Amino acid sequence: MSDLICTFDVGTTGTRTIIFDVNGREVAKAYEEYPVVEQPVGISEQDPVIWWNAVRNTCNRALKSINRDDIIGLSASFVRGTTTIIDSKGEVLHPALTWMDEREEHTALEWKKEEDLRRSIPKLLWIKKKKPDLFNKAYKIIFPDSYIYLKLCDVYVTDPMNGSFGIMNSNTLKWDEELANSFDLPIELWPELHSPGEVIGELTSSAAQILGLNKNIPIILGGGDQQCSALGLGVIHKGQAKATTGTGTFVDYVVDQPVEPAGDIPIFTWPSVVKGKWNIEGIAPGTGMIFKWFAENFSQLQINECRDKNINVYDMLTSEAENIPPGSGGILFLPVYVFRKGTIHGLGWNHTRAHIIRGIMESAALATNMYLNLVEGMGGGKTTELRVDGGAMNSDFWTQIFADVTSRTILVPEVKDGAAMGAAILGFVGCKSYDTFEKAIENMVRFPVIKTPNKENSKIYKKLNRIFMPALLDVYSKKRVTKDL
Repeated sequence: MSDLICTFDVGTTGTRTIIFDVNGREVAKAYEEYPVVEQPVGISEQDPVIWWNAVRNTCNRALKSINRDDIIGLSASFVRGTTTIIDSKGEVLHPALTWMDEREEHTALEWKKEEDLRRSIPKLLWIKKKKPDLFNKAYKIIFPDSYIYLKLCDVYVTDPMNGSFGIMNSNTLKWDEELANSFDLPIELWPELHSPGEVIGELTSSAAQILGLNKNIPIILGGGDQQCSALGLGVIHKGQAKATTGTGTFVDYVVDQPVEPAGDIPIFTWPSVVKGKWNIEGIAPGTGMIFKWFAENFSQLQINECRDKNINVYDMLTSEAENIPPGSGGILFLPVYVFRKGTIHGLGWNHTRAHIIRGIMESAALATNMYLNLVEGMGGGKTTELRVDGGAMNSDFWTQIFADVTSRTILVPEVKDGAAMGAAILGFVGCKSYDTFEKAIENMVRFPVIKTPNKENSKIYKKLNRIFMPALLDVYSKKRVTKDL
């Protein structure tokens, strides 16, 4: 018999169930995307029921290839900045407002200084003002994690990461009575705060039947996706850094105490899943989404050809980009928040499809480099290596671009689902399979791919780096919304 941890990675567009053994190997995996619902510009809602349905479906599929008796615990990672309310029976009163939703309600001028940090509060205030009949029925405020834990083991809990989006005091890591009173969001509405890695309950009989698992399996508190990703990459000590490349790019740097946000630039300090540590995080949304946008809108012939040949269209697009010299002729893609306007900088008649593809790939690396330099400055130390997970790291070519642009050694993990790996580490530590995170990382996390910078390419990218940051910050500061043109 082999001890296994079952993890749920509940994301923005879909959910994965990944089952790991004690050596950090994926032994089963399943993924399900959520149904796509057309919504007005600025509005992004999800019914929490779709999260639970995806957990149920993927868990049942993943279990088909293993013995469920080997599962010793459940843990999970979750999308952040998404919230709503439920009644005393656990029924959802209003669809969750996701991190992409731009509706908000301010109550005081002094609130402005914290609006970006405590992103759940304006969403809740919007529900409270616009849907008072529903808010009056509210029993608990929930996040994706608290909703799934409620389904799994009938408890109302969350972690300090979600607490930071709400009324948590960053010094005590407890709910703040003053903030609760300021926004008239009483503490009793909020779920209990617990630490990642804690056992918070056992799988109920009803949940076990739905998921195809044995009842009474320990449920170990997981964490936010980027915090779990950092753990899954072994980034837990001061001065270590990681980047995640998915829909957007997230750069995290470990420090020992919170650091004040850097003006209007989207950089924040969040609690790590490792007690006593914090992650300074820079966010560049849209860097991966723009590649998907290009494929879906300008690559139909390639998509059809790849479908016929049963190959990945992104591999085909990447092969086009490989024929273009570093720098892509100076073209830069500057994506901003989901409903905000970005720009294509430096577009000229000399640019081809391949230039555009490489420019998209390089811009993700340029955004990573920009935020890495900023968080290093805030954290007080330079890095020589960057650990990177996410979809872009499936491409050796793109990985090399990251090394060349950042002028750092890039370490790519064996398991590129870093958030799920972090949840698995929390699970095994919570179940006492490992005494410390360090021992778990040593045995579970491996980096078979290492890319070192090409010095000649790095010289070219240094010139682009000097253009990219002021151009991106200029676009971000204007924050043009699509509907306003």
